[in-house]
Amino acid sequence: MLLVSTSLADEDFVDNTIQGLLQEKITDSRVIVEQQYNSKSKLAQIKSKKEEIKSIVLEKFDPKFSSYLVQVHYNDGKIDSISGKYISYIMAPIAGKYIKFGEVIQASDITSKKMRLDNFKKGFATEDSEVIGMQAKKYIAVGRMFKLSDISSPPVLKNNDPVNIIYSSGAINLKTVGIALGAGAVGDMIKVKNTSSGAVLLGQ
Repeated sequence: MLLVSTSLADEDFVDNTIQGLLQEKITDSRVIVEQQYNSKSKLAQIKSKKEEIKSIVLEKFDPKFSSYLVQVHYNDGKIDSISGKYISYIMAPIAGKYIKFGEVIQASDITSKKMRLDNFKKGFATEDSEVIGMQAKKYIAVGRMFKLSDISSPPVLKNNDPVNIIYSSGAINLKTVGIALGAGAVGDMIKVKNTSSGAVLLGQ
């Protein structure tokens, strides 16, 4: 049971306090909750007595059914209850401009959109950090969410770029120079050619 004292300085303190109580139950900091009430007349009755409210207590919280029950305690010892449902949202990054194939996405290229969590499909970016600095593998229209399979790390090597070839095994460490035989991002396996021996190797 969680208790929050109310502040009469806030005209919407009933709504704000209930939302705050629900938000504290959400473990994912990306998720935003908004509550709905089962009885608008009950809510109006509680708000009409806001000067008499001592505290608001979250009595029940059921994430399986997205439901809650709140008790409102008054200075005279009386108690009111109000229940409802809550909706979970997430602020997902979306394209703020038309992004071309091969373009590296900048912070200024994206904005965000409030999406219902229960409608959110897997495989899409939920954080700006998943998108910024990535390269578009296809054209992405304005307002579209970023599908993770449509973006990738930009290549740090291009075909014929000079590379250092390092071979390490136990106490043996060999270093020579070569050229890349393809483009690759950090972590990719690519073919390289040893410029001294002409041998083609596979390296990361």
